[in-house]
Amino acid sequence: MVGFIDSSLYPQSQAVANSYVKRGYNVFVTETLALLSHIYPKSVRLARVIGKKVGEFLVKLTEQGLSADNLELVGLSLGAHIMAYASKHLYAVTGKKPSRITGLDPAGPCFRSLPAKYKLDSSDAVRVDVVHTNIDGFGMAEPLGHVDFYVNGGEFQPGDITFIPCLIICSHLKSVIYWWQALEHPTKFIGVKCDSVQDARLARCYNNTETNYLGPKTNFSTPGIFYLSTTNVFPYFRGKAGLVPENEIYTSFIRKINDEDNFVV
Repeated sequence: MVGFIDSSLYPQSQAVANSYVKRGYNVFVTETLALLSHIYPKSVRLARVIGKKVGEFLVKLTEQGLSADNLELVGLSLGAHIMAYASKHLYAVTGKKPSRITGLDPAGPCFRSLPAKYKLDSSDAVRVDVVHTNIDGFGMAEPLGHVDFYVNGGEFQPGDITFIPCLIICSHLKSVIYWWQALEHPTKFIGVKCDSVQDARLARCYNNTETNYLGPKTNFSTPGIFYLSTTNVFPYFRGKAGLVPENEIYTSFIRKINDEDNFVV
């Protein structure tokens, strides 16, 4: 499910879809650009309508033989909440939940103060995982899944040009790129468990030993909050090197920004 002012035809949507196809999935990518190109508050109001329509489509698929046990939903930003609405409708009609929902930096504006029934929540699927990349901007700091990854602290991401971080939109959209590469490299994006979101924000988690993979290999029997470190060079994964504190200047800069809770605009 694409997000606000997003299209199924955009390169990032096609890249993620192709990665799923290579893994043997049948893939549907929703096209909602015409509906989600209004001013943001109006698009938020339309999200519930779109989610119900997607849910109705999923009900029809189950009537044609699709098992909810084989159904996985992925949504970026506003699309993450739309997938939650779709799942809620599916459950209301069939009593079945999707096997998995993955939220890619679920939208924060207009959602942060809402109760669980109006946004993505861990109850919306058998397994819910979330990638946080811009928690105080377009994303959301609150853990929403069974497993929540806070990439590089979850607030700002390192830019591809050394020492220059992604700004708000860039960091928000990096969630898609990380997920795409996690599909391509299922055991290379490794997070370390944290005791709190604040610890994840400040990368104060390296005293813990529990780890988890971002992507198809995520272990949902090890739920919780995870700090995930990346490089600033495509394809971004650090592998096991990400399980020890980094000394790179750019990650120190990112951490300083997160610690001061400043926006760089």
